[in-house]
Amino acid sequence: MKIAIVEDDINMRKSLQLALQDDYEVVAFRNAIDALKKLDDSFDLVITDITMPRMDGIEFVKELNNQYEVIMMTGNATLNRAIESIRLGVKDFITKPFEIETLIEAIERSRVIKQKSDNKKIEIPKTFIAKSSSIKQVLDMASKVAKTDASVLLLGESGVGKEEFAKFIHENSNRNNQPFVAINMSAIPENLVESELFGYEKGAFTDAVNQKIGLFESANGGTLFLDEIAEMPYHLQAKLLRVLQEKEMFRLGGTKAIKLDVRIVSATNKNLKQFIEDGKFREDLFYRLNTIPLNIPALRERKDDIIPISEMILNKVIKEYNLDEKTLSDEAKEELLNYDWPGNVRELISVIERSAILSDKEIKSKDLFLDSRR
Repeated sequence: MKIAIVEDDINMRKSLQLALQDDYEVVAFRNAIDALKKLDDSFDLVITDITMPRMDGIEFVKELNNQYEVIMMTGNATLNRAIESIRLGVKDFITKPFEIETLIEAIERSRVIKQKSDNKKIEIPKTFIAKSSSIKQVLDMASKVAKTDASVLLLGESGVGKEEFAKFIHENSNRNNQPFVAINMSAIPENLVESELFGYEKGAFTDAVNQKIGLFESANGGTLFLDEIAEMPYHLQAKLLRVLQEKEMFRLGGTKAIKLDVRIVSATNKNLKQFIEDGKFREDLFYRLNTIPLNIPALRERKDDIIPISEMILNKVIKEYNLDEKTLSDEAKEELLNYDWPGNVRELISVIERSAILSDKEIKSKDLFLDSRR
């Protein structure tokens, strides 16, 4: 595998070259201009800094025009620059300082990606209704992010479908043949969160009669979805941050470090910046999780999707309960469109399921019982 390293810092450039040259064919360049003059079809991968004189990493990647797999390194990139690099096709984004093992893992991932078809199209699953422009934009970004290992923070009101987006990202990633594991922080008692995430060894505490594998280990190689991340106990946030930085963990009561290769997708309906100001959430953890934020619009902001989603749910309920065919009347559709949906898609599912079960052949507005919810 032939690799081009583009780094203006001479110490960093030489260190990377020395660390990689035993396992790869490495050519180092001090700037993007020099690299562009020498890059040819013999190179498989480009590792580049993002902040460089004469031509920065973003402009450099634009010039490469998707001819090479790219790993972007940065010590001070803003969120917008990270997102821009992903839009341009960068598959891995590594924050300095980093361990050389982290870079090697990214290099090996790029090898796997290169072996796969670069033209494989990401299909939007039928469970997603995307007629409104707002949701199309989010799905488009999720499709691009899915191809990377960047941490994703899903933002949106309760019930908008954050877990569905997390699954979508996993299923369209290079980890899709590995586990997708989800945990809802608000659904687990505070004293059990640590053992659920990290597991424990036999005898770690009074009730630990057997060894338990935690969710991080269960998700190894795949994706771990941390739902309602704002509810994570503060004292565990430092431990989570260390796991994300070191890519290893210890079970409770354990002394052996367990190596991890887990992509993190987290979600919240809370204002994490306010939580940080209130001393309830660590700022350093926020920036680690918030590499790529995706804001999922509320259902009331995507009116074009309400009727198609309703009809999809209706057809699913009819098949599931073996009901006679039913349709939504025009008045029911108007009622659905005029309602604000504070519970979002989750509430819509509940309304359609109940009305399908209780109504006659045609669902009327009275069958929706929305007046009682206003």
